[in-house]
Amino acid sequence: MGSAFEIDIRANFDNIAQAVNEMQRDNIPFVTAYALTKTAQDVRVAEVDKMREVFDRPTRFALNALQVVPATKQDLRAAVVFKQGFGSIPAERYLGPQVHGGGRAKKSHERALQSAGILGAAEYCVPGKAAPLDAFGNMKGGDFTRILSQLQASRDPMQNMTPRSRRRAIKRAGGQYFVLRGAGRAPDGIYKRVAGGAAEAVLIFVRAPSYTARLPYEQTAFDVVERQLPVHFAEGWARYGNQRRRA
Repeated sequence: MGSAFEIDIRANFDNIAQAVNEMQRDNIPFVTAYALTKTAQDVRVAEVDKMREVFDRPTRFALNALQVVPATKQDLRAAVVFKQGFGSIPAERYLGPQVHGGGRAKKSHERALQSAGILGAAEYCVPGKAAPLDAFGNMKGGDFTRILSQLQASRDPMQNMTPRSRRRAIKRAGGQYFVLRGAGRAPDGIYKRVAGGAAEAVLIFVRAPSYTARLPYEQTAFDVVERQLPVHFAEGWARYGNQRRRA
């Protein structure tokens, strides 16, 4: 634990101990761990519901990014954290701007384009009108792979082809990608050459985007903790509080 996106739920053992009798005191760690873990599970559900509310068609990748670290009798803390190593980009990086506002980290295809000298250090990519989008409004990894493979750090690779060779190349590739800059009304970006010689924008180059905080991550968690922690303590005492436990 220790992430900037961690919600850490704790209980004051001493205060609880003063409120119960001697017979119940041995059960305090068990009941407390139960209440903290159940509350953390409620927090995770509430955070996922909030994502569905504030985001447009959130992906399963984003909705599954949270996990609960349960409390134990030895460590009376439960936490809701973003999974580490979950996909190519940690959830903290792409959800962070939605929680705190500000800019976002570059995605893998943007870093590849920058390394190839195609994308500037201060530039990012957004889908163009011809971008193939999935049901969540995102391009798939395979599309980026084809674009990067065809570009190979070059400009329009078809500009010196004959009309006949151009048509053959377009047919083989299902359209040819090239970089366009300084074309006046057409924005800088990556375009796809299609049959008939027309060009369609697939990725547009833009300056660093800035996001307004949209996901009230911490406030959502605090509201749930305030409401549900007493409920789960009562449940815990009702189920386990009076049981005698062996050392």
